[in-house]
Amino acid sequence: MSGEPRIVLPGAAMAPLVQAAAKIADAGLGRYAVIGGVAVSARLGQAHRATADIDAVVDDATPPPAVETLLELPQAEADPTGPHRVLIDGIKVEIQGTEPFESSDLDGLTDKQILYVGSHRYALDSATPVTLVAEDGGAQATVQIATPGAIVAMKLHAIEDRRPSGGMDKRAGDAWDIYRILLDLDRDGIVRRELAALPQPLRQVVAAAGTRILIDRAARTVSWLKAGDERMARVTVEDLRSLAVPVLAALDEAGDDSSDR
Repeated sequence: MSGEPRIVLPGAAMAPLVQAAAKIADAGLGRYAVIGGVAVSARLGQAHRATADIDAVVDDATPPPAVETLLELPQAEADPTGPHRVLIDGIKVEIQGTEPFESSDLDGLTDKQILYVGSHRYALDSATPVTLVAEDGGAQATVQIATPGAIVAMKLHAIEDRRPSGGMDKRAGDAWDIYRILLDLDRDGIVRRELAALPQPLRQVVAAAGTRILIDRAARTVSWLKAGDERMARVTVEDLRSLAVPVLAALDEAGDDSSDR
């Protein structure tokens, strides 16, 4: 495949991740998208923060089941910590399934459930190929990667869905991912335009979650960041809000436009 972005990921820890990603790409999973920390690093073009596993979303309508397919790979084994996890050369791969849906299928779901279901399906539907290259040149993989807007939407769900006990560091990572994507990739409005183009009701719940996390409760989000490293701890309430305001304005404007049609 040619023409896809080529991202070199530095650090010794990236080589086994890239090798595992290459096996996932060649496994015959059908439609899939890499999400989580690897996707963030790919979109930012750097090893943004420490990550030791790979998260992916797959189309549940594509047989055979993804976990069964991955377990047939050489050096693959079941992860005893969960039925949706596989170890490939020691790298944990977590699979989340999604299915196509109509807006009417979301009736009766909470906003948090809509955000989870909608953002993960959107991540699968909108993913684009990226070639990941380990810095030492020993491994590369062309994989389907979630877009920046899809990552933001999924992280807005994850940060509020973490369990209170032991979830502070995870929340710090979620907040840092959102902050860096908006800071680095939305300078020309690419991320806000992607989010503004989301279908309802996903756009509506993304706007509501973004307002809570980045505006109304920005001080709480900053407190999570302070549980991370020194770079995360330097982010202020004003920093978060300044990045969020134009994004939320674009979502609000898109909602007004759709109501006029």
